[in-house]
Amino acid sequence: MLRCCEPDEALRVTAPALVSLRTRVLQQAAVALARVIDGAAWIGSRIPAWLAHGLAAMGGNIQWALRPKRRRDLAANLCHAVGAPPDHPRVRAAVRRVMINESHAAADLLWAIGRPQEFLDTVVYKDWHFVDAAVGEGRGLIFAGTHLGGWEVATAIPGAKVPVPTSVIVADNWIAWAIEHVRSSVGLNVMYRQVAALRSVRRLQAGEAVLLLGDNSEFAGHTHRVRFLDSEVEMAAGVAALARLAGSPIISFTVLPLGPRRWRAAMDPPIEPPPPELGKAGEQAVMQQLANRWSEAIRANVEHWAMAAPLYWVEEPR
Repeated sequence: MLRCCEPDEALRVTAPALVSLRTRVLQQAAVALARVIDGAAWIGSRIPAWLAHGLAAMGGNIQWALRPKRRRDLAANLCHAVGAPPDHPRVRAAVRRVMINESHAAADLLWAIGRPQEFLDTVVYKDWHFVDAAVGEGRGLIFAGTHLGGWEVATAIPGAKVPVPTSVIVADNWIAWAIEHVRSSVGLNVMYRQVAALRSVRRLQAGEAVLLLGDNSEFAGHTHRVRFLDSEVEMAAGVAALARLAGSPIISFTVLPLGPRRWRAAMDPPIEPPPPELGKAGEQAVMQQLANRWSEAIRANVEHWAMAAPLYWVEEPR
């Protein structure tokens, strides 16, 4: 007579196999996507800019029409930059511009992957002396950006312009796995968010640089309430926590388009790490400085803030 497994026994038997199967499927998907990226970059870097961006405009409008959930997700954040409710015509217009600009950035990303040196030769660099001075102090350096403009397009910049090894902290998912070889090929070390905290501190203490997008740097495990755009938000503390633990300064930055296949990478003055003895109170003050800078940059470039992940807003938009 067959004996049925108890529920917990069944889970013990099947769960590891299911997890392993899911991981293998995602790994295979990542390999397939990596090949697609390489093929698209080969083609995208060889067609003229006018054609690439003409197709990008078309693709952005199609994406806007066919992806209502992404429209809603973008509107939930963009409304705070625009200063109007999510369903307001100005917010809807901003969402459409963001989705079209995402497609333009994707077109330039393919060009930058396929012709990284050509991309680097056309970048306009602004205030990079802040980077050189901070690196020269030997305390490590944290680059903190947001989902604004061309953070992916700029992948080749740190390896070419930062005089110490640079690691980028990314989400641990199949899309990140697929593009890891692109980042590695231009000199970026990749750290996945789940294991980044201790490793990034060690690399900073060794005088290296770490790059992350601060508007959703979740690996710290706690948040700080800061004034951001037209409201308050519980912002992930990753940037400030990392600075406090490593004793490293923070440089916020923007990478924004000047036109087709033309980008500007601008650095802000460094922010000193919070004193270790101040703990989370010191982190909160640093996060507010960053939130102020990011708010200013986003308001000036609303049409390039492609932040669709949920943020933990405290107040409703006005």
